[in-house]
Amino acid sequence: MLEVLYKFQSLPDEVKSLNKIKSESRLDCVSFTDKVTGNYKGLTFFVNTKGQFFLYKTIPDSFIEADRKRISEWSLTSKSINLSSIYIDDIEHFEIGYGYPNPNKFLGKKRVPNPLFEFRNDAYLFIMNKDLSEIELLVIPDGRNLIRSYYQKLLDGGFNNEIRELRNQAKLFYNYDGLVL
Repeated sequence: MLEVLYKFQSLPDEVKSLNKIKSESRLDCVSFTDKVTGNYKGLTFFVNTKGQFFLYKTIPDSFIEADRKRISEWSLTSKSINLSSIYIDDIEHFEIGYGYPNPNKFLGKKRVPNPLFEFRNDAYLFIMNKDLSEIELLVIPDGRNLIRSYYQKLLDGGFNNEIRELRNQAKLFYNYDGLVL
């Protein structure tokens, strides 16, 4: 069921300096696992020409148009696109959240094609540390309609074996100068 895992982290200052990274809110993908096909394409739009994949922790108030009760505390953005909001329904487990790609065919008033549209039915689960300096993004292709049950299963420990397997199979995503994993 869990097919893809991306691990993002805020790189240490020395590594940021060596790689000319200035943003404090940037989270870089340091490892990943794609156990089924090895070809999950849902997030390839966000990989830059160097081969890096990074997201920014963003407060969504300025760009999400929704009922105030439906706006999350955090969003993950890149290339001026909201990859996903992070929803946390169980405040006792603030380190576990869920989200999904923007389902709109076009983005903004200029109606720019949404690169996530083809993957709009995917589900995202997030495992985070307290300060969001490390986030694991788990992808369930075509899992959007059951996201709440997958979220509950994650909260209940039902994915522990699959997550352990994905972590054990993880490969380096990009070789940052000075980064030791």
